[in-house]
Amino acid sequence: MSEKAEYGALTGKTLLLFFDHDKAYLGNSGLSLRDIDIPSSIKFFETKAVWEILVTKHDEVNNSLHASVVSYDASGRQEEKNPEECYNQLDQIKRIYFRKLNTRSLLRSASGERLPRMLIGFSDNPDIKVKKVTAQNQKTRTVQDHFSIPIKTLRFQFGAVSFKRKFWFSKDALDINIKNYELREEFDAVKNYFINALKTKHINVRVNCELEGDEVRILNAYSPEIDRIDKALIETVRFEFVSGFKRKKSMLEIDQSLFTMDELLAHFGEQSFHSDAFFQSEADLFDDLLQITDTKHYRNLRYLSSIHAHHIMKLRFVLKPFSFVFLVEGTKYYHLIWETLDTEEATYIWSCDKQLDELKLAMRKLDDILNVIKVQGKTAYLNTVEEPFQRIYHDYSDLQDGFLKWKVVLEQSLA
Repeated sequence: MSEKAEYGALTGKTLLLFFDHDKAYLGNSGLSLRDIDIPSSIKFFETKAVWEILVTKHDEVNNSLHASVVSYDASGRQEEKNPEECYNQLDQIKRIYFRKLNTRSLLRSASGERLPRMLIGFSDNPDIKVKKVTAQNQKTRTVQDHFSIPIKTLRFQFGAVSFKRKFWFSKDALDINIKNYELREEFDAVKNYFINALKTKHINVRVNCELEGDEVRILNAYSPEIDRIDKALIETVRFEFVSGFKRKKSMLEIDQSLFTMDELLAHFGEQSFHSDAFFQSEADLFDDLLQITDTKHYRNLRYLSSIHAHHIMKLRFVLKPFSFVFLVEGTKYYHLIWETLDTEEATYIWSCDKQLDELKLAMRKLDDILNVIKVQGKTAYLNTVEEPFQRIYHDYSDLQDGFLKWKVVLEQSLA
């Protein structure tokens, strides 16, 4: 069966997606912005916009598309249309899912290259009115205020930070938003790490407002500290997070021994922290741990990661000693391999029949084994071991040759 027959006729097609205020169009029928998988903070598009998208999957059962954005700025094709022979199928689409969106490009498209109203200077408080032009043309004046505010009081949002502040010229607290397209809502749970990276507990803010009678309009808000947050600084924050997370003493105070990445961060990450704030996959966390640790097992861990059967089992993390459990799929057996990060333990290998039920049972046994080793030490386990397993010792006298010797013995063991 061909991919198109399996997924639907629109699979593989490049289409134009037209935006008009709070609607999106592929054909004649419009979709709401909530139906096209963009952040809820985008309420509408300032001007008409056109995206070029590639359909990676057309799900005819659920009348949905999975797509990636080829171009966020196809405005020169505003007068074009999608192929008319596709209109019957396009008008049936009820949902569009995007694989990944570029924050900066999305916000620019939504704002028409102008400062987005949905992000900057407009209050959600119905009591705070935006200035309106009236026939009386009341006298207006501009005021500026400088102040500092603690970072811990900021709320990180999609493309901005926000906070409330009472000014001498306003009777109610105003919602202030300072834009930065690199920011995401998930960073709110790790704002303390931004304090360390910025080397300050406060940000300086300059706000320009326009007053007309009792009405206040925020013209712009700026902070040099928020402006400094770029991809490089976010990388610094991520490494600081991983370093602090690995040092936490609470890691030693739980009975569970084996953790997936999500379980690990749920137990020991910051409150309300979501793994996708920094890590697209467990491989990202694995890479960061290797980079911040002076490990003699670097090449061994890299190799084991390259042969780990990700499609069968997620990488497992062990806390004492900090280590990893990999799964290697052999011809007749599954092999669970335990390798430490920064201690000089041997490589331990447990094998089981190549059946998923046997693998699940082996994982439960391994969790118990590692808990014994954590509490009583590896000697206690080795003195009572019943399960067939193998150990491969490391030669630290020459790390290059030592790795090659280790790799040969490992491959022989797995064969």
